Amino acid sequence: MAIRPTQASSYDNVRRGLFLNFFKLIRAQEQVASGKRILRPSDDPVGTSTSLAISRQIGEVDRYRSAVATAKPLIDAGIAAIDEAGNLYSEARELVVQGLNGTLNDDDRQALSQQIELLKERLVEVSNSKLGERYLFGGTESSTEPFAERTGTSGRTVEYMGNQSARQISIGAGVGVPVNIAGDDIFSSVEASGASYAGLTGLAPGTSADEGTGYRYVTVRHDATTLPAALTGAGIALANGGADDTLVGDRAITIDASAGTIQLGSGRIVALPASGSAAASNFVVRDEHGAELYLDLSGWTGAGVTDTVSGSASISLDGTNFTSVALTETDLELTDDTDGTTVHFDTTNLTRSGTDLLTFSGTVNAFDVLQGIADDLLNVHGLDAQALQQRLSARLAEFDRNYDHMQVAQGTLGARSQRLSATESRLGDFDVSLQGMKSDVEDADITSVILDMTKAEQTLQLAQSTGARLLQNTLLNYLS
Repeated sequence: MAIRPTQASSYDNVRRGLFLNFFKLIRAQEQVASGKRILRPSDDPVGTSTSLAISRQIGEVDRYRSAVATAKPLIDAGIAAIDEAGNLYSEARELVVQGLNGTLNDDDRQALSQQIELLKERLVEVSNSKLGERYLFGGTESSTEPFAERTGTSGRTVEYMGNQSARQISIGAGVGVPVNIAGDDIFSSVEASGASYAGLTGLAPGTSADEGTGYRYVTVRHDATTLPAALTGAGIALANGGADDTLVGDRAITIDASAGTIQLGSGRIVALPASGSAAASNFVVRDEHGAELYLDLSGWTGAGVTDTVSGSASISLDGTNFTSVALTETDLELTDDTDGTTVHFDTTNLTRSGTDLLTFSGTVNAFDVLQGIADDLLNVHGLDAQALQQRLSARLAEFDRNYDHMQVAQGTLGARSQRLSATESRLGDFDVSLQGMKSDVEDADITSVILDMTKAEQTLQLAQSTGARLLQNTLLNYLS
């Protein structure tokens, strides 16, 4: 049986054909206008899922690149600050070497002291450097100055007020890079290795461990001098009652009447003053350690004497509270209640009074080293030239240790800067690669799409023309 199409079915066929070709044309036009192959998820569900995954990766890469861009100025500012600090320290060391010159007078040393004081003040400023509103060297505490000056038992000191943590950025999944170094690792690193003395008085560390940091000034006070009967019997007395003496412990004294000389311990043999001279009433003789004995020789009978003179002493950590010593202690303990510092002394080789420099080796910060050197050059403790040079030399170990830490810190930040630069380049390349992959999934082949659009337009025109002719037919045409 023949099937004859109805006019309604013909209309439906024409309408569907028009809609289908019109849809193809519109879709091709959208792709040409946007340059995208996938305009909605239904266009390619698998491609859409792939594109979203790539977009998430691009977002993560952008976040890492933004973190790197934020961190690099912080690291570069830190490198610049440490570089300036190193230059300040190098300049200070040159001044210290000049200060060790025994030919300098007090005015020369005072000028050097002022220069070092200025360098120290500038070093404090550098250690408190900021980038924007953030301090560079306070650890994760970046809103307050990391270093502050204090005045205490040991004089003017600088203390670290920040923390030991470092700010970190993420440059990859589970990969972090610190963008700063805590200030105490740069300017006040602690590598405690025990106590040491500059050697002025003969004090030595005791057998027990000490508790303290930085520098301390230990005061050895001369309390009394005891002359043997042989000296007093020869008409020799203490000048000013021994108040000016620095002798501690027992020391041989030899007066050679025939040679007209006197010697204390193994010190230099010196000529006796002329009888009746002004010098005879207050004559000083020194031993090999620099300890001084002031004698009144105005009543000397001219007899030769060989005997032993003794000096007693006491020591103090704070310059106020003194403890007498028997010169036999190998582990005498003293504590400064103001800061809890505990020191153990070996007094068996104590030879003279004075203010001795105690260094808790490996704990002195860069600022206190410079302040101590400045004080030494001013000779605030009244040291003789030899003792002054000895003390300046004693500070050089901590000076060089701090300088080394600055160099290490600068190298560390430099390495991190290079790593961030390499990471930034790598992330940039990865971003380009991801963008390419996303483009391969999403973007349209314009040449192919234009061809499809042209074909769709021509097909639509043909469908419209065919439909127009078909719709002109009536039922009479089929019956004829």
